[in-house]
Parts: sequence; C-alpha cells; structure tokens
Amino acid sequence: MKLPWASMPTAIAPDFCAPGGGQGMAELRLRLSGIGGQGIVFAGRLLSQAMVEAGKYVSLRYAYGAEVMGTPVHSELVISDEPILCPFFREAQVAVVLHPRAFPEALLGIEAQGLLVLDSAIHREGIPAGTKVEVRPFVAATTKGRPGDPGRLAPVAALGFLAKLGFFPLDPLLSVARSGRAAQENIEALEIGFNF
Repeated sequence: MKLPWASMPTAIAPDFCAPGGGQGMAELRLRLSGIGGQGIVFAGRLLSQAMVEAGKYVSLRYAYGAEVMGTPVHSELVISDEPILCPFFREAQVAVVLHPRAFPEALLGIEAQGLLVLDSAIHREGIPAGTKVEVRPFVAATTKGRPGDPGRLAPVAALGFLAKLGFFPLDPLLSVARSGRAAQENIEALEIGFNF
C-alpha cells in the first residue's frame, strides 16, 4: 500500500518534468489560493483523493485565517510518482490564484519560471519576470451571476484547466467528483475548466 506522504522531511524535491516533455511527472508542487468560501480546501482534497486513486503519492496541507470566510486560504499539494521525501515547500511550481486578496502572498511563493494561473478578475501587477501566466475567467464561468457566490466552484474549474495543460489526468478527478454530494456541479466545473 502506498502512503500518501512520507514522515521524514529530509530531502529536496527533484526537478519537475514539464507536461509533454515525454518524461512524465517526477514531482509537482502546487498551491491553490483564494478566499474562504471559494472551496480551496475542497479542491485540494478532491485533487489529492483523485491522485491517490490514480496511484500517485500525495501530500496535502491547507491554511486559512481565523475568520475563514473572506480571508486568504491556501491548499498546498505535492504530487509524485515516487514516495514524497519532503511534504513542505516554499515555492510552488504551479500556483493558482482565484481572488485578489490571495494574490500578494502567491507572488512570494512561486518559483522562477513557474506557472501562475489566475482568475481574470485579478490585476496582473508585480509578476516576476520569467513567470509563465495563464488567465481564465474561473469565477465568472462558475458563478453564473449567482448573488453572494464567491466562486465556490472556481477551484474545481481550475483543476480541470490544469488537467487540460497535462499536469494530471482528468479521469480520476471526474471519478472522485461523481462520488460527492454535489457531483453534477463538480463535474460541470471540471468540464468548464478543461474546455477553457
């Protein structure tokens, strides 16, 4: 049985092999950021469960402010083909940011030449040179004008988009999404992201 994470944070993670490079994924350090109420923690759990079911090793951590609703929230995942030697990281290879309040922190935590995936409502100022940027309307596409919805399906759509980019397969995400209580909404959000 594969353990989702190792207990000894003693080594530095190997370099990430970019999608399409023919080498597969060695290890991916991913940070999802937004605000409380957006489903950042849920999306992290969804992805971690899907990747474990796909035979990957996974580490998941999340952090949020005391007020929760409306404060910055982050889910950090390490996804690997091999046992994870260190589940902690300072700089993500891929950072997804879905709310302007989480943007300043996210900029401090992305590695040089990393990928920054942003919601279209975020002003793109101060992005380090060399950072790759992808912008999509995750919140607008998933809220459909519902008043008071901060974009709770936006992180799920972002996972669909990352699957489209080749960071991980879509099928395990769809399989796990089908088993939840909001299955239809989550499947639709994954498909929205994959079709961006």
